[in-house]
Amino acid sequence: MADRSFEFFFDIASGYSWLASTQVEALARRTGSVAVWKPFSLGFAFKATGNETPARIPAKAAWLTADLARWAKRYGIAYTYPSRFPIASMGALRLLVAARRMHGDAALPALAATLFAAAWEQDRNVADPLVLARCAQDAGFDPEPLLAALEAPETKAELKANTDEAIARQVFGAPAFFVDGELHWGNDRLDFVEDALRARA
Repeated sequence: MADRSFEFFFDIASGYSWLASTQVEALARRTGSVAVWKPFSLGFAFKATGNETPARIPAKAAWLTADLARWAKRYGIAYTYPSRFPIASMGALRLLVAARRMHGDAALPALAATLFAAAWEQDRNVADPLVLARCAQDAGFDPEPLLAALEAPETKAELKANTDEAIARQVFGAPAFFVDGELHWGNDRLDFVEDALRARA
């Protein structure tokens, strides 16, 4: 891992992960650092920490929908609240892990962008293998070997390892960022991530 790096734990099912994902690489360029993208299962982290998605609480769900729209407007990106929420993201997460295994860490930002766009901008079903294939193709990858690897033991093991690592490091939601081992949680904490990275210089 580069000396000037930060970790970005995310799940395609998380709207705030989607928002943050649109800003992460620009933040890395501004600070001369490297973003280390780490897909993990937010649902398992919720269970391990006793947390709960706000979408299951009616008052929070209404607020969440409006808040995501406000942030999308601020970032200048399209937004459509998913008609299939909560999003079943396991296949998308495994696709990301398979891409990292086959193509390296550099594959993750582009593929994550197409998956996030499918889920949060285009209201497409990222549990559908045809949608996953199209996302992989749009990101510049041959979808066949990636889809073939979704059920591979090593794919499942790496995703579980990422999730176990997140839980062990007290991650209770997404997105979660680490700078020098310090946790910053939430899309609205990117300023603190940037401050921490600049403090290293």
